[in-house]
Amino acid sequence: MALRRLPSLKALRAFEAAARHGSFSRAAAELSVTHAAISHQIRALEEELGAPLFHRTGRAVELTERGQRLLPALTAAFEQIGEAWAQAGARDTGALTVSVEPSFAARWLVLRLGKFNRANPEIELRLLPSSELVDFSREDVDIGVRYGLGGWPDVVSEKLFEATVYPVCSPALLDPKKPIRKPEDLKSYPLLHEETMQHWQQWLEAAGVKHPRWALRGPLFIEASLALQAAAGGQGVALANDTLAMADLAEGRLIRLFDIEMPDEEGYWLVYPKDGLKKPKVQAFRNWIREEAGLGPPEAPKPPEMLTPRGRGKAIR
Repeated sequence: MALRRLPSLKALRAFEAAARHGSFSRAAAELSVTHAAISHQIRALEEELGAPLFHRTGRAVELTERGQRLLPALTAAFEQIGEAWAQAGARDTGALTVSVEPSFAARWLVLRLGKFNRANPEIELRLLPSSELVDFSREDVDIGVRYGLGGWPDVVSEKLFEATVYPVCSPALLDPKKPIRKPEDLKSYPLLHEETMQHWQQWLEAAGVKHPRWALRGPLFIEASLALQAAAGGQGVALANDTLAMADLAEGRLIRLFDIEMPDEEGYWLVYPKDGLKKPKVQAFRNWIREEAGLGPPEAPKPPEMLTPRGRGKAIR
């Protein structure tokens, strides 16, 4: 492709500054040159173009129609050049900070991080355990995982997992004298609650149990991982989903009691700033976690402005 001949970059910069300020003097102050230098550069542009870019009336200057057409494109071009130069000169220590709620980190992410570290030895991974939403514009965090409905403002959200819940317990908890054949039989066992006492009642009602007020009893845990740990220790029956209970189920520390499961409107989402993928380390983590979640090749993310803000205040569960 043949390259088009361009005018002097210095002259274009002088014109853009003068047009943006509406003043040769203010443009000269911004570029640390004299008023005469700005005037000379713009006059050279006008001679090369063969048409005026400014109307000059005494000390006042006003853009001509040609100047008005030229200004927006030049301003955008210089902003892009400035951003590219800043990125090229920025130091990247290789550290990647991931905000993740402790339960998800302990029961899913940490179990798989060896794969990421082996594939990306140059990236120093830092996990930030937190149940709060992260403000990427204010905090030194590159990417995160949240639990909710998605569509948080000012971030790109990519769904990693759907969530459904079902009862689990330790095999050691089961008493032959108190068999569990139907959901109503859970009345004979301690129920372990996570975050709210209402989840068990909702699951039992979805399973066909009428008025399960007896479900509003038992210990309440702030973190899902604590409820599952208590269940694996034989302290009662917990509600779990595959994402958090997968390892315990596979290794026999927990067993699933019923095929009945309750869909959860919320799910697990990967979130990052809209320009986050410009960092190779963020793109590497995104590609890796999507593959671990079974999502296949990365899809083009939707820009944040296309999403409707929704979701709970907790980062993930």
